[in-house]
Amino acid sequence: MQVEEILEKVKANASRVKELGQWPAYVSEESLAERVPKHVDKNAPGFDAGIACTLDLIAREKQKLAAALHGAYTPEAVQKVREEIANLDPDSETCWWLAACSICEEGGIDQQKFLKQIEDFKVLASDPGRRLQSAQEEFEKMVSLFSINSELGDVPYGNQDGCMQGAYIAGHSFAVQRHDGYGLYFIGTYNSTLGLEQFVWSDEKDEKGRLKSGPVFGSKQFVKCANKEELLRALEVVKANFNAVEKDK
Repeated sequence: MQVEEILEKVKANASRVKELGQWPAYVSEESLAERVPKHVDKNAPGFDAGIACTLDLIAREKQKLAAALHGAYTPEAVQKVREEIANLDPDSETCWWLAACSICEEGGIDQQKFLKQIEDFKVLASDPGRRLQSAQEEFEKMVSLFSINSELGDVPYGNQDGCMQGAYIAGHSFAVQRHDGYGLYFIGTYNSTLGLEQFVWSDEKDEKGRLKSGPVFGSKQFVKCANKEELLRALEVVKANFNAVEKDK
């Protein structure tokens, strides 16, 4: 299949994956198609577990967790990962999700690399042993990718894809990622909101005219910050939000 055919299949299955994963209404199904590199694109997000679901590279009955974790991180989904990782089965939903994550690079992907990502995942899909090994290695990598950053006020922080998921699985309510490829900071949570709905974001844009700050695809759980100053301001709100949540428990 060529990239154009793949894109059409992604678009055709996006609403099914969104429904299966029970994404919030504000998370657009177009976030899946946006991962597929255009003809001249050299910095697309590329393959991830959500793309694997749209292309049925993960069996339909094993897609629910991967679909959810693409657009609807929830305490229940994170808890499922924690439980299944304790005795990982190659056919578990967690194993399929982690195996797909092992292929994801999150940026710097052109059409040729994207096609190779798909072929690499097909190898894992056809081999339970390699799938299990890749999933276990990805999990160990995830939980090693973050550290507690004192400069940011003792928050979980990393600069590689997967560091946020690792922090969630390890028990942290939210995490920060610096993405050098995009030149941005990201804040994420698996809870319903970061509490940044009223935050005033920068209107700075990148070379393609895209905003460098604010909710990613409208998400209340995942936002981007243009610089460290904006990140620190946002983190003050996020920490206050989660402190309030803890007091209400």
